[in-house]
Amino acid sequence: MINHQIEDFSMQSMLDLGIKYILGPSKIANAHKRGKKIVGGFLPPMQLVFAAKNTLPVFLPRLARFPYEQYYGVAHVFNRLHILRHFIRYYIQNEDRMSNAFIDSFNRDEFSRIFINLINVAEKAEFYMDTCVQTRICYGAFMRNLPIIDLIMGGFEGNYCVHFAKFYERISKNKPIFYLEKPYGDSSNPHLLDLVISELNRFITTLENLSGSTITDSRLRKVAIINNEIRSYLRELYQYYIKGYVPIHTAGLFLISGSYVDFLSDPKYYRNSLRNLLNEIRRKHKNLPNYHKENITRVVVAGSPGIDPSVPAIFEDNNAVLLYLDLFESCILNPSIKISGDMIENYAKYLLYLNIQKGIQDLIDVWMSIAKRIQADAILFSHVWGCRFTTPAFRKMKDRVTEELEIPIIPLDFYSPGDNIGQIKTRIGAFIEMLK
Repeated sequence: MINHQIEDFSMQSMLDLGIKYILGPSKIANAHKRGKKIVGGFLPPMQLVFAAKNTLPVFLPRLARFPYEQYYGVAHVFNRLHILRHFIRYYIQNEDRMSNAFIDSFNRDEFSRIFINLINVAEKAEFYMDTCVQTRICYGAFMRNLPIIDLIMGGFEGNYCVHFAKFYERISKNKPIFYLEKPYGDSSNPHLLDLVISELNRFITTLENLSGSTITDSRLRKVAIINNEIRSYLRELYQYYIKGYVPIHTAGLFLISGSYVDFLSDPKYYRNSLRNLLNEIRRKHKNLPNYHKENITRVVVAGSPGIDPSVPAIFEDNNAVLLYLDLFESCILNPSIKISGDMIENYAKYLLYLNIQKGIQDLIDVWMSIAKRIQADAILFSHVWGCRFTTPAFRKMKDRVTEELEIPIIPLDFYSPGDNIGQIKTRIGAFIEMLK
């Protein structure tokens, strides 16, 4: 039987990650008051920011304001005392007989409102409303937290996404940005490698000027070592999904993926939480339920990142589980960062391993590989409105899924959180019923 997703957060490590995530706005604001320089962004490798002293990266959507903020200080204290998880377990066991504002604030409607509020901020700032939901959310978070952001870094996704290019163009009117040029290709092209090395040196100079400190080879090596450790834990976690297990549900997967962008502005904390998570999974599930054998439908997310917050719970209401595993596949496919020799060159090669080489075909290959690895029962393709990069891939993806995997694939449109929930429920319900 599928657990309600909130049960994932009765594990201490998931609570640690979750509390750290939602405390993002206050923690980052306090760090800025203490003189820390704040670098905002949307995609990895933001961990490079840690190479500069007194400088922190922040994943822009992590600056969203969650409801019932007055409870978070108490929740944080209770969590540090390992009391909060007992309260959540009690709530789960007595859900039908009690109600609590702190727990209830995490329902699907509240999650929608969190991001709708950021989109409204972007709209009031006259940001382009013809763009994808990711850029609208990020721009809203940026504008709401403008005073505490010292620099925006990006370029990785802007090299293939016109909306992100426009996003950075607009941001440059308010704050300095660093836009890293990284065209398609891999490290076999010496000219491309030289270009990325040059861009990394330019970024390091920017960070040194921002922080007033020198970035050494030793500091870059420390960042690389902790990055490799984190990716090793993610690889280990992914092995459960490959075997047919689902130790963490969709909400937890989104939390882990979102936290990976900036390591929660605290790489040791993020690393330790992932290590503890694996230990808890081993203790909690000595014999993990194999969903594939138990005939519970496992559906992989493909397409543009971003789905309505209600979608994972709708799948679980229909005895199915939705899995967002792109990050984990990347950790398997791409090698670790080399930690001997010149670290700038090592990082440049690492970035090129992550690079898109053939355009959208690269992403289709990743999604197909995920579905094959975990023996998925179906695929949900997220048609994020305004994404001109991934959305055109659906037709080719559908043909390949039909020919190679012989499993169903369903497209689902997404413009803004909370849109057409009734229609989404009906479509997903009919889709899962068809699979049975």
